[in-house]
Amino acid sequence: MTYTRIDSLAANDPNRFISSIYIDPANKNHVWLSYSGYNAYASAAGTSLGHIFKVTYNPATHTATWGPDLAGNLGDQPITDIAVDWGATGDVFVSTDFGVFVKSGGPTWVPAGVVGSLPPVAVYGLTINVGSRVLYAATHGRSAWSLALP
Repeated sequence: MTYTRIDSLAANDPNRFISSIYIDPANKNHVWLSYSGYNAYASAAGTSLGHIFKVTYNPATHTATWGPDLAGNLGDQPITDIAVDWGATGDVFVSTDFGVFVKSGGPTWVPAGVVGSLPPVAVYGLTINVGSRVLYAATHGRSAWSLALP
């Protein structure tokens, strides 16, 4: 087995800790990546900025095409996990130190679920049960939570 490092080959790789890799079940070469850390530190170090990227890998050439940073209105905060509802809606969920946010096709991230239903706490793990249409969120010190998906 041979591994090829692809993040260091991208001009817009933030060169920080990759906190999550979410693989498209229909295309193993298409993934969502999230990064921890802050842009402020990266900028001071002279490295690229960003927190959330779509990446497509080409196994024939061992190259990856990186899209732009998709963090948008989430601002400069670490992203701890990603979960994508590949089957039904294509919605993208991210967890942060301030809860779970969702992007439903548009450019804006909004809190996932009813505001106030999940406390604004650090969430370190997300899992979607596609069959039962439930998103699970594992928090830091506030237990595990579930959100029924449409």
